Formats: sequence, structure tokens, C-alpha cells
Amino acid sequence: MVLSFAERLVLFNQYEILKKLDPEKTSLYERHQEVVEKGLESLYGDLGISKTTVSEETAEEVTNILEMFQAIKKSSKGTSNNIADKTKFVGFGPNQPSEHFTYADFLSRVLKFPQEISKSADNRPELQLEKYRRMLKRWDEIGRKRTLSTDQIAHLVA
Repeated sequence: MVLSFAERLVLFNQYEILKKLDPEKTSLYERHQEVVEKGLESLYGDLGISKTTVSEETAEEVTNILEMFQAIKKSSKGTSNNIADKTKFVGFGPNQPSEHFTYADFLSRVLKFPQEISKSADNRPELQLEKYRRMLKRWDEIGRKRTLSTDQIAHLVA
């Protein structure tokens, strides 16, 4: 990540303000100021700023996947264990594009978006994204219904 001179100046000044607001962390803010002042790009990660960005497309895809699993969960109460096992949300894994995991984690932690991740032994989130995309196509085919029949749930997870 490359920061312009103006961006570095703004960050430097913000750390100056933070030193006054939070004197206990003065040494940390001074270290951050030096990193920004000298343009030490290899240390920008230490500033607490992630290099990962989440596009609108990715955010929409993750939101749609989580909403689909909410509909499945709500609709599958009382269904057979066989269907329930196939409909657990496994999650997004570290081997998938990090934007998916980053956004889902944010929705879950900060916005309290329900995300119950399967704890089963065969939980392999890194293999799930393509499956979720196939399921979304099938969900589109049935009109993205929020209340699903057992047959519709079976169609989604087939």
C-alpha cells in the first residue's frame, strides 16, 4: 500500500492528537508517527490498517449467502437430521478470498449478523464458496423465498 504525502501528513497529525487524548499510549503513537513520517511501507501493517478491501460485489455475495442460510435455518426446524446436517453453514475459510471471510466476520462480530458455523469434523470452509454460489443460483431459481419447503431446501443443498 502506498500512501501519498498528504495521507501520511494527515495520519501523522491524527497520531499527534491521539497522543494528547490517550497519553498512556504515547510511545505507540510515536512509533506509528515515525512509520508514517518516514514512509516505511513494510511496517504499515503495524498501524492496524488491513490491506484487504471488500468490494460491493463481495459484500453483496456474502450477505446473500448468509441470508440464504438464515432462510434455510428458519425453514428447516423440525426437518430430518439428514437435511439439517446438509444445511449447516460451514463458514468462509482462510483459503478462500480473504474479502469473503473479512466481511462475514465483520457482519457477525460487529453487526451481530447471525452466523452459526458448523463445528463438524468435515468442516472445510475453504471448499465451500463454489457450493454456496451454486446454492445461490438455485435460491434465485425459486425466487429467494424466506420460507422454504423441505423439497426446496433439498433442492438448494443437492
